Amino acid sequence: VRLADGTRIDADAVVAGIGAIPDTALAEAAGLAVDNGVTTGADLRTSDPDIYAAGDVASAYHPRLGRHVRVEHWANALNQPAVAARAMLGQEVAYDRLPYFYTDQYDLGMEYTGYVPPGARHDVVIRGDVARREFVAYWLRDETVIAAMNVNIWDRTDELKALILAAEPVDRAALT
Repeated sequence: VRLADGTRIDADAVVAGIGAIPDTALAEAAGLAVDNGVTTGADLRTSDPDIYAAGDVASAYHPRLGRHVRVEHWANALNQPAVAARAMLGQEVAYDRLPYFYTDQYDLGMEYTGYVPPGARHDVVIRGDVARREFVAYWLRDETVIAAMNVNIWDRTDELKALILAAEPVDRAALT
């Protein structure tokens, strides 16, 4: 990889992604707290107790991750409203699904689950055949898997989610 300033960085694999900047103008005009989206609690309630936010505009507190997370994928738009509705009905609820997305780009199919905080210290372990474009990348912090992406290897997502949710140190050599 060559950066704009000419710096060269060697890499075994490169993933380029672009995101979206949420339009929070209406929320700001309503006096709601915003920070990388409309800030909510785990129950998707905003700083106004009568207003909820869901989908890619919501920067929701994630109890498993211990931080606010905004996920730009339709899975959040599909799954968060049910949690918000139950909260509106007075139920004690929290949206705690692991962030997840998938994409197909030409001959590459990719599924990613977990969360790597921006700027966080982590290691990446790759298992499989990068040259054949069939591999799994694991993001580890303190030898614990915090995220994973399978590329052209199918039926691994549930296994990878379970590994992340276990939140226990792993033997790198045992990762497949």
